[in-house]
Amino acid sequence: MRPTPFGVAFGEIAQRFPAIAEALQQEGAAPDDRDRFVLVEPVGRLLSEIVPEGAGAEAMETHVLLLHTAFLHWSSGGAVYRIGEQALQRAIATQHITGAAPQPALYLQLPELRMWGSPTPGAAPEPLDGMFVSRGEGPGTVAVLAVFGMRPDRPGFSAVGIEGRADSDEAAGNEIEVAAAREDGTAPFGPMLAGGTAAGLHSVANAGELLLLTCRLLTLLPADESEVSPVTHGALERFVAVE
Repeated sequence: MRPTPFGVAFGEIAQRFPAIAEALQQEGAAPDDRDRFVLVEPVGRLLSEIVPEGAGAEAMETHVLLLHTAFLHWSSGGAVYRIGEQALQRAIATQHITGAAPQPALYLQLPELRMWGSPTPGAAPEPLDGMFVSRGEGPGTVAVLAVFGMRPDRPGFSAVGIEGRADSDEAAGNEIEVAAAREDGTAPFGPMLAGGTAAGLHSVANAGELLLLTCRLLTLLPADESEVSPVTHGALERFVAVE
């Protein structure tokens, strides 16, 4: 069983989530309302414990994003869809996309060491473990937190957040266009590592490709989990195989 980023980073902190859920309910706030989420007392107390003293606004914003993403994952039942090799190949080949997910929040765990990308421009490529996915603020949009660099010798991971809608429509006045086309004109998800083709590897070259991959994978998820056999059940997360 591969560890999940939720288990690695929030396994212990998750015991504080019921108190956060109760505080949000008392405030009449929805779990996905991040502005209200950060204002409830249990969240403020937790942030004061985990954010390093003297950290700036950017570090605080990052911690809020990670904590809220983890809370949404937990409050939605901790669904982890383990994407198999064949399912990944279907997602790469298909032209179908959707922003609709079977759960308000979930995690897509990719086949190990198959998809690579750079968390920040100019950084060394790291394996893409998967993506936390939840509903975005705009109609048809999704919020994605991609997790790179999960490995046993590393205590943490790199994370990249993006929100948008993968489609061919022109961006409206209140939307930001997220381009998925590569500058060199090569196809999306083509390997960018030396020897990647022979090794059967793939790459995400930019934020647009990351969003595109997510919306393609969402089309492969079962609408009814009773139709598939869960891999296993855990106390905080439940796993479903997508072959």
